[in-house]
Amino acid sequence: MTSSRSKDLAIFALAFSVAVHIALMWYMRPQIMAQVSPPSHHARSRGPMRMGERAKEAEMVHIDVMKDLEALKDSPDPETGAPLAMASGFDASEIAPAASAPVMDIAAFAVPVPAAEAAPEFSERFTIQEGVDPAITPIAPVSMEGLRQTAAKSMEETPAEAFAETMKQDLADVPLPEFEAPALPDAAKDGNLAESLASLTRTAADGKTSDFIPETSVMPTVDEKMVEAEKAAVRDLLDVSRASDLETFVTLTSKSARKGEWVYFKVQFDPGAELAVVPKDVVVLLDASGSIGNDRLKSCREAARKILRSCTNSGDRFNLVAFRDKFSYAFKEWQECSSDSFSRADKWLDRLAAHGRTDVFATIRSVLTLPRDPERPLIAMVVTDGDANAGVSATAQILSKFTALNDGLVSVYMYGVKESANRELLDVLTHGNRGESFIFGGPRWNAGSALEALAERFRDPVLSDLRVVFASDSEAEIYPQRLRNLYRGESVSLIGRAKAGTREVSFSVKGLNGQKPYEGFFTVALDGNATDESLGEEWQKEFQIDKKLR
Repeated sequence: MTSSRSKDLAIFALAFSVAVHIALMWYMRPQIMAQVSPPSHHARSRGPMRMGERAKEAEMVHIDVMKDLEALKDSPDPETGAPLAMASGFDASEIAPAASAPVMDIAAFAVPVPAAEAAPEFSERFTIQEGVDPAITPIAPVSMEGLRQTAAKSMEETPAEAFAETMKQDLADVPLPEFEAPALPDAAKDGNLAESLASLTRTAADGKTSDFIPETSVMPTVDEKMVEAEKAAVRDLLDVSRASDLETFVTLTSKSARKGEWVYFKVQFDPGAELAVVPKDVVVLLDASGSIGNDRLKSCREAARKILRSCTNSGDRFNLVAFRDKFSYAFKEWQECSSDSFSRADKWLDRLAAHGRTDVFATIRSVLTLPRDPERPLIAMVVTDGDANAGVSATAQILSKFTALNDGLVSVYMYGVKESANRELLDVLTHGNRGESFIFGGPRWNAGSALEALAERFRDPVLSDLRVVFASDSEAEIYPQRLRNLYRGESVSLIGRAKAGTREVSFSVKGLNGQKPYEGFFTVALDGNATDESLGEEWQKEFQIDKKLR
């Protein structure tokens, strides 16, 4: 009885369990099973796939880009002295290497010389001159009569024509001409012939010779005496009495406006195609401090790689610098632009990481440890967030100290990687040192995206170290005091003011195209020009910038 009841309970429990499971499966069916569309849905026809182009986002900065132009290397014509421009694309393989050239057989050109006759015996006794070692060089007084006898004896065996011209004069009565050898450069005294020749080619048109030999290695610290010597070498090339005429190689445009007791004017210079592009030296300084962050630094590292390859020409040289509270150079010397040097630069860039504090003044000042060749413009591209938290941090001190020491020797371009960068530091410092600045305001992972566009503006220099001197009777106040270098496809401008009633202003402009100086004299009429009423405000802005540089 009990056994039968237990069996019934077991069967009931099993049936109840099955019923509960079936109920749960039915209830959960919509949540655990996939809905499958009926076959009729698959039979519907589909239209062709369409693809739309995504709208291009506005660029953060737009600067016209020019096609690459290889620098020309000027070498003087050996006959006329005029520069011969040789493109860097010249195929040197057409000329056999010096090592493979056949060696000239000098013996084939030897002229047989008859054996010397025995020295004649003279009746006079030998005397020894003071300061001469008798064991080496015995010297005796020789009379003209003895020479004549010797000549007569020799003529019996030698054609008379060989001695006829010689015996026309009494050799004892012919004084030797005085000749003063030119002083050799220091490099020649040391046996460095290549450097001495390079120094001698720096002879100016008025006869002045510069014996300045630029250094090749980065100096450990800024040597102010060397900086002054480099600036003096630039002045030596510029300050000649007969420079090439600049008027035919630049186009000048002007506009003016009268405001109160002043007449304001603006002059713009555009280079002609005849001015050859000259080789330059470029150094890229990357802020690797902790404040810039690894995302921004990574973007700037990639931009630096592009700059080396797209913004340099054949014959250019480069270097790289990382700066924090201290600075370190990638290379001890200027590097020629080549695939091998670019690869070594890439490896150096890969090792950079953001950490430490920023000493902006020490970093900018460090560009003066790079040797400046007066015949090559030197351009520094400083990439930074503009936060100076070590060393000299006051903006005014940074501006005045560096600008006074540099004095236009190095062109400084600055790129701010974030919107909060110190605009005053970037704008004023570059304005007083022949450069330009740009501040990026986009996301940090694209911080270096506009760097290449800024660098393209200084790719092709044609005239460096520009100087403007106004005639004393013009009484004009002009800014900036130091004009930027002139680059192909770019222009430079100056803005000034003179007393109302001034009809014209006159000035001269000097600049270097490699080692060749150019100078032009210009006169700008202040009446009848195109009018620009904003010139007064623009002049005031330039004036305020100049005040911060003093």
